[in-house]
Amino acid sequence: MDTSIASSRPPENFHVVRVWQLDSIDELSTLRTSLHLELTGRPLAPDGALAEVPEKIVLVASELATNALRHGRPPTTVQLLTDGEEYIVDVIDQDTSRAPVVAAPRLPGDGGFGLVLAQRIALDVGWFVADGKHVWARLGVPREAVGAPTPAAAVP
Repeated sequence: MDTSIASSRPPENFHVVRVWQLDSIDELSTLRTSLHLELTGRPLAPDGALAEVPEKIVLVASELATNALRHGRPPTTVQLLTDGEEYIVDVIDQDTSRAPVVAAPRLPGDGGFGLVLAQRIALDVGWFVADGKHVWARLGVPREAVGAPTPAAAVP
């Protein structure tokens, strides 16, 4: 049985670091590369290894953006926010009529694991409606896990 995630807003003390507009699934690769570069100062490795903390943020962003592109209404906007200690990935689409749904258990390869992955990796996942439907995930990042200047140094 499918279930919905809690309707809630993320903490308010976060500021936007970067915003991406996506119009198609084809743009997900660019999002992943650009997001990884924003987090680490390094491009994402061609093999796409997604084991470390910045890569987990990239994975969650990619999964939430995929859901928005497949099940939402365009345009899809992806925002990276930080409070200097943690990050929020906020994905916005224009289908405000349906709550995000966590898929029931299914066989590998059948898809539908985006929100399940986000819930397993993130500290918190929620959604709300305000100028579109926002689905967000809050992720902690130890400072030593990020190799470049962190968004804490970005302009608020």
